[in-house]
Amino acid sequence: IDTKFDPFSGPELECVTYTTKSQSEIWTACYFGGDDAARAYNESITMDFNGPLNAIEMDRAIQTLVDRHESLRATFSTDGVYMSIFKQLSINLTNKDLSHLEEIAKKQVVDQYINEDAHFLFDLVNGPLIKFGLLKLSDNYHKLVITAHHIICDGWSIGIMLQDLGAIYSAYVQNKTPDLTEPIKFSNFANEELLFSKSDENKETEKFWYDIYKSSVPVVNIPTDFPRPSVRTYKSKRLDFTLDPNLIPNLKQTGLSVGASFVTTLLTCFELFLYQITGQDDLVVGLPYAGQPINGMNHLIGHCVNLLPLRSKPQQNMSFSDYLKQRKSEIFDAYDYPKLSFGSLLQQLNVARDPSRIPLVPIVFNMDMGLTDGVCFSNLTYTLTSNPKAYDAFEIALNASGTEKS
Repeated sequence: IDTKFDPFSGPELECVTYTTKSQSEIWTACYFGGDDAARAYNESITMDFNGPLNAIEMDRAIQTLVDRHESLRATFSTDGVYMSIFKQLSINLTNKDLSHLEEIAKKQVVDQYINEDAHFLFDLVNGPLIKFGLLKLSDNYHKLVITAHHIICDGWSIGIMLQDLGAIYSAYVQNKTPDLTEPIKFSNFANEELLFSKSDENKETEKFWYDIYKSSVPVVNIPTDFPRPSVRTYKSKRLDFTLDPNLIPNLKQTGLSVGASFVTTLLTCFELFLYQITGQDDLVVGLPYAGQPINGMNHLIGHCVNLLPLRSKPQQNMSFSDYLKQRKSEIFDAYDYPKLSFGSLLQQLNVARDPSRIPLVPIVFNMDMGLTDGVCFSNLTYTLTSNPKAYDAFEIALNASGTEKS
């Protein structure tokens, strides 16, 4: 018997809560998919700052940010059933001064750091599950690299994280106390989800989605250059494209002509593209749907997203406007039932498991608009970049990002 083992050693716990169903699905994917799967669920961004950045106050602001939000202080049990939230978790900001290097050497070091950071292998049991690195390229040019595991944050969370970090940093460099709203506890969100799972509303939600697929489940076959491997991998490559700025107003106007949102318009275009390349008139595209606004918890950081499996049946002889109008109605219906447990739906449908395929939803469409809305850092200007990864959890993941202006 190891008499030296102390189960209460380490940081003091604030609370322990059950993992949400969405978190459990990610934990399971990482457990069975190994290191490649774990890296596929990293969320990594870089902020390029121009101006006199105060590294000491940035470090202090990052720790305050982590102190504010439960998810950023969380780890998970070895079986993925529980989420432990620590009262305090120290985050060490990695500082690298590259200002003395030649420009070519700077770029090499920066590229290597960002690549390694985006592919960092987080320890879900011991944590921490978020990391920060500050790269100094000159007195007035810094890069802040933030990487977190998707099990503790989502796209909505990144926006909140940047808002808070900007407000805290700005207050500290002006010797002020940050004026922030009371943080929302992720444990409250998890408890509400548990109550919802036992409600009549949840039964209606499950029935809505089950009815869409009860008669058949489409298998989307994407044309590839090479045969599909017998066991799926998580290897991927990201390609970035910039939309013609003159195209965006026209797309928005096309949607408005039938009362469709920009998201619905772009999603419909993507579905028709898939119809064109696959030749299939029965498709499924997953749409991530933020859970924070649904639950009235807008200022919550955590993994709160649900994946809605939207089924579409493009018709060759239908005009684009008519098809967009039809999709608008169908997607509105889906929005009425956003609190879907994707794993539970798969169990109900009894989808045959194929180790070479992602069940039901191999393709996702996501839209991250306005991540920097309300984000301000005192005496600094910035740009935000999403860092590319060599691993992904889906066969095709299309992510549209930007602001209302671009």
